[in-house]
Amino acid sequence: MKVEAVGKRVSVLGEGPHWDNRSSTLIYVDVLKREIVRFDPQTKTESVVASQDGRIGTAIPYAEDSSQMVVCIENRIYKLDTGTQDKTLLVELNESAPSRFNDGKCDAAGRLWTGTMPKLVNFKKPPQGEHNLYSFSNGSLGLRAPQVSFSNGMAWTSDNRTMFHNQSIPGTTYVYDFDQNTGELSNRRILVEFRTTPEYKDLGVPDGMTVDANNKIWMVCFGAGSVIQVDPETAKILTRVQLPTKYPQSCCFGGKNYDVLYVTSVSHFP
Repeated sequence: MKVEAVGKRVSVLGEGPHWDNRSSTLIYVDVLKREIVRFDPQTKTESVVASQDGRIGTAIPYAEDSSQMVVCIENRIYKLDTGTQDKTLLVELNESAPSRFNDGKCDAAGRLWTGTMPKLVNFKKPPQGEHNLYSFSNGSLGLRAPQVSFSNGMAWTSDNRTMFHNQSIPGTTYVYDFDQNTGELSNRRILVEFRTTPEYKDLGVPDGMTVDANNKIWMVCFGAGSVIQVDPETAKILTRVQLPTKYPQSCCFGGKNYDVLYVTSVSHFP
């Protein structure tokens, strides 16, 4: 397995990688630079698709038109035209605690899933369940999992019957039964708690994740400079890949055969 930096651009806080198979390019966001970036592996070049006036959690192209993107900025969700740079407000969220949207993905039915995190993170006084996990579809934002402390990565099995969700604080990976037709979650259980599971204690906190063709989880470990492959049935770590950064942020598979794991990272963390 080969690990290499594929681009020259340095992200302050790289997040939300998404492989666009129509253009064979990788789309990701730099939360703190407030930019949406496209990486072309053929030319090994990166270009800024759009700059925004707030922190971006997610940017995903529409299925019917890749020039249109659904974008989460602070506590709002927009439809962005990357050609004209015009954006249309789709929904604005008002939680009781100051929050913003973080990592997000679309399920197989086309719903956008995204959760919230504190606007300002104080690791000396971590949040205690003041945030939530949502899905957005047909103009409506639905609450799917309440009392989330710090929402992060999510992924689904290939049969779309199981969903995984990371809460970076307190450092827990949850598993849900998933109904693709309705988007309902049920039967929540814990896959792994990083703080109390010996095999995970030196792995920082769970961040972004994805699932491979064999339904094994690939999870980024923020603070430990690692990506791990996890058996979703036993929580056993099958593979650990060390990265040349302490703070990887998220990951997704891409490339012609979806055999390249792209990982975004943070260049500065106090």
